[in-house]
Amino acid sequence: MKNILRSFLAAFTVVASAAWADATDDLGKLLHPLASLSGDFQQTLIDERGKVSQKSNGSFSVQRPGKLRWKTGEPYAQLLVTNNKTLWLYDPDLEQVTVRPVDARMKETPALLLGGKVEEIRNSFSVVFKEGAYQLTPKNPKAPFKAMEIRFAKDGLPAKMLVRDSMGQTTEIKFSSVKANPKFSASIFNFKPPAGTDIIKDE
Repeated sequence: MKNILRSFLAAFTVVASAAWADATDDLGKLLHPLASLSGDFQQTLIDERGKVSQKSNGSFSVQRPGKLRWKTGEPYAQLLVTNNKTLWLYDPDLEQVTVRPVDARMKETPALLLGGKVEEIRNSFSVVFKEGAYQLTPKNPKAPFKAMEIRFAKDGLPAKMLVRDSMGQTTEIKFSSVKANPKFSASIFNFKPPAGTDIIKDE
C-alpha cells in the first residue's frame, strides 16, 4: 500500500474516532438528566422484506441504573421486568415466566440504554450522529442486536428507536406521553409470578 494511502487512512481513523467521541458525549448529555423515564409506546416489527409482520402497544418505566418494566399489550401480551440483577419475562397467555440473571449482555438491551451511563455506552458502542439520529453499533459481535437508532424530540425526551437484528428484521418503537424523572416504587422493578405460573430458570 502506498504511503499516501496509509496517511489518508490514518487521518480518517483519527477524524472518525473524534466524531464517535463527540456523538457519544452528546448522547450522554441528553441521557444524563434522565434518571428515570416513563411513557407509552407503539411497536412495529418489520421483516427483512420491508413488510410489517406485527404491531403492538404498551407502556414502559425505566430507572438508572438498569431497572426496567416493559409491558406489551395485545395481540402478544408480555411483561419484561428487571431490577438490574434478575430479569423476568412473563407470558400471561402461556402462564409462564422465564427467570435469568442479568449479565453484561443483558445490559445492552436497547430499552436499558435509556437509563445508561456515558461510560457504559462508550465501552459498548460506536456512536455517530447522522440524519437527525444517534446511530449505535455494538462493539460486541454477540450483542442482542446489530444496530440501533435513537431520535429525540425538541424537548430532549426520547421520541423513537429503531433496532435492527442479525436476521434483517427492524423493530420500530415510537414513544408518547413520555415523562422525565417520575418517582417509582421499588416494587415495580420486581416480579412475583401469579399462582399457577410455570417458572423456567435460565442460568
